[in-house]
Amino acid sequence: MNNVVKCILASTVAIGAMSVTGNAYAQKAGEAVQNGEILVTAQRRTEALEKTPIAIAVVSSESLAKQAITSERDLQFATPGLTVRASQNDNQLNYSLRGQTVDAYTTSLPSVLPYINEVQVGGSGSTAFYDLQSVQVLKGPQGTLFGRNSTGGAVLFTTTKPSTKFGGYITGRYGRFNEMQVEGAINLPLSDKVLFRVAGSHRQRDGIQLNLFDGSRLGVINRTGVRASLTLFPDGPFTNETVVEYFHSGGASLSPVVYYVVPVANNKPGNPYLPSNAIFPGLVAYGDLQKARGPYIVDVDGLTVSTNKRVFASNISTLELSSSLKLKNVFGFVRSKYFESGDIDGTPFRIDSRGDASTGAKGGDGLIKQYSNEFQLLGKAFGNKLEFVTGVYYSNNSEHVVNYSYIVPGLGNPLQINAGILSSKSIAGYAQATLDTGLAGTKLTAGARYTSEKVKFVRDVVDAYRAPAFAAYYADGRFIAPQQDTFKKPSWTFGLQNQVSSGLLLYANTRQSFRSGGFNFNGPPTPGFANASGGEFRPEIATDVELGAKYRGRVGDMPVRFNLALYNMWVKNVQRANYVAIYGSLAAITVNVPKAKIAGIELDGTIEPAKWLRLGGSLNYTNARFTDNAVVVLGTNGGTSIANFDSYPDTPKWSGSFYADVTVPVNDRFNATLRGDVYAQAANYFSSTGLSLNPNSQIPSYALANFRAGLEQRDGGWSVAALVKNAFNKVYYTGGIGFASLFSFNTVIPGEPRTFLVEARYKF
Repeated sequence: MNNVVKCILASTVAIGAMSVTGNAYAQKAGEAVQNGEILVTAQRRTEALEKTPIAIAVVSSESLAKQAITSERDLQFATPGLTVRASQNDNQLNYSLRGQTVDAYTTSLPSVLPYINEVQVGGSGSTAFYDLQSVQVLKGPQGTLFGRNSTGGAVLFTTTKPSTKFGGYITGRYGRFNEMQVEGAINLPLSDKVLFRVAGSHRQRDGIQLNLFDGSRLGVINRTGVRASLTLFPDGPFTNETVVEYFHSGGASLSPVVYYVVPVANNKPGNPYLPSNAIFPGLVAYGDLQKARGPYIVDVDGLTVSTNKRVFASNISTLELSSSLKLKNVFGFVRSKYFESGDIDGTPFRIDSRGDASTGAKGGDGLIKQYSNEFQLLGKAFGNKLEFVTGVYYSNNSEHVVNYSYIVPGLGNPLQINAGILSSKSIAGYAQATLDTGLAGTKLTAGARYTSEKVKFVRDVVDAYRAPAFAAYYADGRFIAPQQDTFKKPSWTFGLQNQVSSGLLLYANTRQSFRSGGFNFNGPPTPGFANASGGEFRPEIATDVELGAKYRGRVGDMPVRFNLALYNMWVKNVQRANYVAIYGSLAAITVNVPKAKIAGIELDGTIEPAKWLRLGGSLNYTNARFTDNAVVVLGTNGGTSIANFDSYPDTPKWSGSFYADVTVPVNDRFNATLRGDVYAQAANYFSSTGLSLNPNSQIPSYALANFRAGLEQRDGGWSVAALVKNAFNKVYYTGGIGFASLFSFNTVIPGEPRTFLVEARYKF
């Protein structure tokens, strides 16, 4: 941590030394000000949501509390167009926006990247959802303004900042499965120059799945987080904001369940990785049994354990050089140590296990370290007609992983080990500006970024691919030389917007961004870019055109908001996984599917027919398809074949939500509140080869209803509430893996059954 402290101090001193008169304190993003505007930071400056010419969804701190959003999975139901997919288990989560997603067991970066306080923090996973100021979801390619490039979007988490008043809150919840949640925060203004806030959270829950194999419960949650925030000189020309958080999660992940088994008659003769007609003749019958008993009773032999210990730190220093010019430095650090083991196949047959209950063998160990620093110059020029931001971004990320797997040990296969260090160093320079043309509210935006990212993969012990075909690449069980390459790509954005009236904005944008290339961790280390090599994969490039409208005003006496976006996106070298067995070892090879096209419509809005009633909802249509889908892939014993990527995963064609929020005065001190919301989505695939190699990899459509009833003091103080989620106990699935081409079956992860919570909150 010494290096972290030195970097924070260096950036603080560098900016502080140039301190001049000004005011750096601004409104908080995600909060509503007096006139009803919601403020966002999607263009690296604070501005009203309805005046920001890109598609954004915002979940405020109030909504996070009212809907008891405590995980990424909950966030999906409150955010128009966002899909949160579980793959290997319910701790392996990723975001999907506008058809852009990431497959399990690949080393692709997520296509939708999360940020905490402007610091990019890797992929999705168990996040500390407490004491948040807001969550902003930016849709479409993000290539000019935020950290690392992404092709699908970005999710911006902003923690609550210290304020000048003493106060805080504490919330307690208890519910089904002995779920207990406690969170709180206290604000301590130490002086007018030093503001301090500390927040904490703890959540625990018994398992929601019964494992018949050993009588254990799966889906156990045990998560604790503590966060300290320090703001120096909040009202001066120089402001420094430091946030440090420790987060620990543990428990037993939900197990996947067998969803489909290839009939024995359809098995290909001579393929040892079709256990239904070879080592495990009872697999077809087991699949029928699992379907009959439902997803909350399983029979799995794998060791199911999940832990993660993470330290996060951010430091933001801001110096106002003048009323129209500001310097800003954003430093970030993340260290995450995790362990993950589980039964991948969802059966008691030891087909594929990360960890083994009979031997106590390990699953997967990992250590992630990330450092980043971004230096910005923000300002206005030409009589405030031009707003601009320019800067330099640097990040240094590494992940050391050791995975131990048993792959069909009944065939005599040994313990398979995949291990190595995957690292990347990225440096980028960027600039973006918006010009007010003075022509009837018309503004032009242009931005560009150039990124150079060096990716390196150094293998450790390599027991997985010791086949004779790869002997030339090894010495004493280790890979002779690291695999490395540097990916250099430009990104850009161009936009036109017109403020037709004070309440109506029309806009048009086109953007291009990319997702970096890399090397397959779970594949043979052969050189070259060819999809059949199993080694390196190319960057994914996305280009879009978006038309939109935003309105905030009145229809009669009723306040109304709505946002509309129509888009087309073209993607080249789409990064997708192909699951194969190569020389007796399981491989997940990231390939580049040549082309895809995604088109869609997104609509969301609210209306207040009365002071006591607010109605809102969203509707999303997404038409995603591969337009050039034939890929040469490496197969069993080193041969090649053609795979057709024919189904677009994690992308329901239709999804939407509706809610009603009622607040009624009970007396001069208390209000009664009632909220009901419904989320629904169409059927969607969890495999990219769902019409060929992995049939029956489509999960059905579903609709979920949630309700909340409460009583709250009008000016703070006490509130109590009762909540029910998945009120009608709908059985649904949140993702899966298409293993039919490898193991003769597909698995899925169930969503949570009906749960209820009672809540008490005190705000002081």
